[in-house]
Amino acid sequence: MNTASITFEYSNNHKAAVVAKMLEVDNKIAPKKLKIETVNRGKMVITRAEHKRLGTLFATVDDLIFTERLISSLIEVKVQ
Repeated sequence: MNTASITFEYSNNHKAAVVAKMLEVDNKIAPKKLKIETVNRGKMVITRAEHKRLGTLFATVDDLIFTERLISSLIEVKVQ
């Protein structure tokens, strides 16, 4: 099984909590064979993913980064 872990760090706990919650919503529509979980730890948001196919894992990480950037840019004005 292939695994990946990616950590994002934010300027404050509130922003991290908002991003984590929104990423976890996105995780819920992931394919059933893809194990993915996002947690919030203070100013950090940590996502762990696991899948047997490396290509699927790379695509998941790419999607995660894209989604995080989109979420961060949308909430930047509201949460500082």
